[in-house]
Amino acid sequence: MKTIEPSPITPDMTLLDIVEKHPSAKEVFEKYDGQAGECILCYSLFDTLEDVIKKYRLDGERLLSELNAL
Repeated sequence: MKTIEPSPITPDMTLLDIVEKHPSAKEVFEKYDGQAGECILCYSLFDTLEDVIKKYRLDGERLLSELNAL
């Protein structure tokens, strides 16, 4: 029997899409709220991950790696 792998999270996905497909991603984003200086999901839910990484100057490789480890 073939196992269906979840699709990887990519920088062009919105945060809403990510959290909808991977509810546990909420905790990952919450870890970055302090660095961002505000609630990322509260203010950037409709932004792409790439835009959020640029806006808050986050470590994109690390964040993407954490999200794809879910």
